[in-house]
Amino acid sequence: MQLGPGPHGTTLREDTGPLAPPRLLRPQQGRLGDCWVMAPLLAVHETNPERLRALLRPEGDGIVAVHLPAVSRPIRVDRRLPVDASGRWLYGRRAGANPGWVGVLEKAIAAHVAGDYAILQRGFARFGLEVVLGERVHSQLRAPGAAQILAWRAQGRAIVASTHPLSPRVGTAAGTLPANHVFVVVGADARSGQVQLRNPVRPEALLELDAGSFRRGFISFDVTAPLG
Repeated sequence: MQLGPGPHGTTLREDTGPLAPPRLLRPQQGRLGDCWVMAPLLAVHETNPERLRALLRPEGDGIVAVHLPAVSRPIRVDRRLPVDASGRWLYGRRAGANPGWVGVLEKAIAAHVAGDYAILQRGFARFGLEVVLGERVHSQLRAPGAAQILAWRAQGRAIVASTHPLSPRVGTAAGTLPANHVFVVVGADARSGQVQLRNPVRPEALLELDAGSFRRGFISFDVTAPLG
C-alpha cells in the first residue's frame, strides 16, 4: 500500500532502522493530529506490548504485512515514511528513535481508514482501540476513581481518556491540558486519589492529576477487556 507524505510531509524516506526489537520503545505521536490512534497504541504498549508485535510480519524488501484484527486481510505496507524538507521523520515513531513498528502500524491504519494520512486527524479513541485489538471497548462519561483505575489495571485493561474543548482551563504541573486530545491512564494512587497519565506526544513523561482536575479535564473514558 502506497501513501503520500500527508498534510505536513514533503516526501517519503525509507526507514532502515529497527522495526520491532526485543524491547519495544513507547510509541510517540508526531505532527499528525492522530492522538485517537497513537494513544491506543500507547495504552496497549503500557499493558501488553506483545499484542502489538504480533500484528507485524516482515516479508523482506522493506515490506511488512500488518494483521489488524478488525480487518479481514493483512495490509501490506512498505517502510517509506513521511519526512520534511530536511529529511526528518514527521509522524509516529518509537520514542526518541526511528519510526519502526509505530510508523508501520500508523501507515497501515491510515490505509485501512481512508488511504490517506490526512484522514487520521479526526477520530475517536474507542475506534482506535477496536481497530488495533479487534475487540469491543467499553466507553463511559463518568470519570473513574482511583480504586476503579487500579482494579482495571490489575486486570490488565488498557484505559484512555479524552479531553474536551474547555480542557485548557485545567492547569497541571506540566501546563494546561490540551483540548480534544487523548491521554493514556496508566495508574492511580489509592491514598491521594491522584491519577497517572501519559501523553502520546511526550510518552516518557508521567503526568499526575488530582481527582478534581481529572474529572474537570476529561469528558470520556474508554476501557478494554483484559489484554492477557
